[in-house]
Amino acid sequence: MRLWPRRAGGQLALLLILVLLVAQVITIVILAGERQGALRSAGLEHVLQRVSDGYTLADTTDPERQERILRALSSPTLRLSIDPEPYLTEDQASGMTRRLAGELGLPVEQVRTAMEADEDDCRPDRDDHRKRERHDDEDDEHHEYDEHRDERHECPPVLGVSLAMSSGQWFNAQARPPAPSWLWLKATLTSVGITAVLLTLTLLLAVRRILRPMNELSRAAHAFGRGEKVRVPEKGPEDVREVTRAFNQMQDQVGRAQEDRARLLAALAHDLRTPITSMRLRVEMLPEGEDRDRLLDALREMQHLAEATLDFIRGSTTEQHRRYDLATLLDSLCGDLQEMGLAVHCEDSPRCVLQGQPEAVKRALRNLIENAVNYGEQAEVTLATTGTEAVVTIIDQGPGIPEGERERVFEPFYRLEHSRSRETGGAGLGLAIARTLIRGMGGDIRLGAGPDEKGLKVSVTLPL
Repeated sequence: MRLWPRRAGGQLALLLILVLLVAQVITIVILAGERQGALRSAGLEHVLQRVSDGYTLADTTDPERQERILRALSSPTLRLSIDPEPYLTEDQASGMTRRLAGELGLPVEQVRTAMEADEDDCRPDRDDHRKRERHDDEDDEHHEYDEHRDERHECPPVLGVSLAMSSGQWFNAQARPPAPSWLWLKATLTSVGITAVLLTLTLLLAVRRILRPMNELSRAAHAFGRGEKVRVPEKGPEDVREVTRAFNQMQDQVGRAQEDRARLLAALAHDLRTPITSMRLRVEMLPEGEDRDRLLDALREMQHLAEATLDFIRGSTTEQHRRYDLATLLDSLCGDLQEMGLAVHCEDSPRCVLQGQPEAVKRALRNLIENAVNYGEQAEVTLATTGTEAVVTIIDQGPGIPEGERERVFEPFYRLEHSRSRETGGAGLGLAIARTLIRGMGGDIRLGAGPDEKGLKVSVTLPL
């Protein structure tokens, strides 16, 4: 499963959420310590005030009413009692002792305070141990429970206070701090979640608006790769506008260069054909003989080479892009080649409508099929489609092409047979022209071994 999004909007949203979570976790950790410390201090102040008030009331009230005062002031977290002996045998918190002594007007030696842990009541497994103790009492197995009584855990502090009364008795107090409240954490996490959702939605909407021109630019670039010219409107942030403006300028410059090249090639083709035709007429007027025949062969070779070179330089033709049915085009091409006596078999294919230059596609496929027949005796042609492209496969029964030579054969004038004889091959431009035409429409040509590693398999892909 892919966790990292592929789109820029998803990546920015995920990155923002991660940064927000890390920042909030750090903030919560810092605030938790400060908040609990502040609550503990406030709770201690409150407890000390209640102890001081309870002592003052009890010390100034007759013994009959002291019990009611103690019951009224006591709570689950604060236990008050008047005993003959002090709860604390010695003073352990001199700071609180001096404070209480000053507030109550008592000598320091009559005030004892301590912060200690209630070890008998703070163990996490307290209830289990109590149940176990009752069970051990029934079975006389007290030793198992006693072995575990020494296991102590860190306990929250318990405030102990012993104050001497004027009657000679001691006012004892035990206060357990209230359990920390984590309601603030729930509220904080809720706030963080709402903030993350709002930020993510805002970011996605903003990124979608900002990247919409980039998506249009991407589609225009793919269309330009297929030979189509699509002008992209300049909109969005200024930096995106600059990219769009540069892309449109590039299209204009490339278009002007192609038009200049087309005009130059048209003039060059005319200028080459004229002298060659004139020379052929003059040679044909010579007396018949071996020299005359050699000159005519040389002129025909020159004319063929010049036309093939011009075809390669032209690359993609100036044909306009339009919709066409590749299956119909392929069936018509194979029928024409069969009428010429070529061993071509084409399987029936379902309708496959593409956008491009049908004459250029037909020209490229014709070169490939004729090569398959010339070098492999026969050609098997099939058409298939995937989710994004149409694939034309041409398989022959010839000797094939070595793997190390399969890329080099697309180079202009490169031939596996180096004699340069017309009887053993052409000028070495057929595959180069075919790939130039197909790539001009966003497709490609790949070579591979045929079935059972016999013959040559040519795969032509075109975008749907």
